[in-house]
Amino acid sequence: MSSQRLFKLLPVVIALVTPQVFAQAAIADESAAIAAAANAFMASGKPVNISADKLKELMANPATAPVLVSVCAPNDYAKASVPGSINIPRGAFWKPPMLAKLPKDKPIVTYCYTGTGAVGPATVLNLMGYNAVQLEWGMMGWSKNDAGLGPATRFPESQQNYPIVKGPQGTAVTYARPVVATGKTTLEQVLVERADAVESADRTVSMTAEAVQELLADNMPGNDPFILDVRAPADFVKGHIQGAINVPAVGVYQAGHLAKLPTGRRIVVADYNGQAAVGISYVLATLGYNARGLQMGMMGWSTDDAVMGPYKRFPADQRDYPIANK
Repeated sequence: MSSQRLFKLLPVVIALVTPQVFAQAAIADESAAIAAAANAFMASGKPVNISADKLKELMANPATAPVLVSVCAPNDYAKASVPGSINIPRGAFWKPPMLAKLPKDKPIVTYCYTGTGAVGPATVLNLMGYNAVQLEWGMMGWSKNDAGLGPATRFPESQQNYPIVKGPQGTAVTYARPVVATGKTTLEQVLVERADAVESADRTVSMTAEAVQELLADNMPGNDPFILDVRAPADFVKGHIQGAINVPAVGVYQAGHLAKLPTGRRIVVADYNGQAAVGISYVLATLGYNARGLQMGMMGWSTDDAVMGPYKRFPADQRDYPIANK
């Protein structure tokens, strides 16, 4: 073939091949991309929770009414739900037909039984460009009717008073970070793939205080969970779980702090009341860590109010708003 004819064909070849090549280019470092998005979200200061009072106020005005999404099991959703909500169970949340129900141009409020199961999906949705929050305390905070609690129990029935340690943390060790390699081409695709994997592998996103204490007190150090306390340092020193490492929530996803987290050990994230920790542990799980949130946070671990910082114990803000029965 003459060089002249080759140059005539070259633009056609480029036009046919180049878009496909670029369309198939995967994100070079998926872990870094997830962490950067999560870090930006935390730095924005955008809340991940909404109170029952604020939600009720928004629902009263059609112009501000959010899309309400229950992540409870279908049979529990049928027994009691926030009026006007749709049901997308957690196990199916990241499937394409379910995501298609969620708009990016309207606020979304997810909710579960007690405020632990819905914060993970809400957090990841924000990393994907949605405007999402979870209902603080879930159905437990919305209504006094236990029909909406499903398999959960209403706090403070599960209140414990396990030991706390006062003072600064010990020396942190540095670990290599997990590798995320889905091969997807956009951050949104990576997040959907990883979040769905988290749900498919193990739908348990939290641990009770009883379960954590049992592991810590069984004289088998090899199965002790790694405790990541994300409260403010001033509150951490007033009382924390033995052996905990303190990284304030706003900085959790920074590279230097992620390096403090082990990859071959279960991580339990502790906050004040459990309403944020599960969201953090959920994102950590998408990054490849074996992470869970401490149910009810330090509120459920200890009766010492020093661990609560600026937060109140449930049921100080308990409401009894209407529920819908299907």
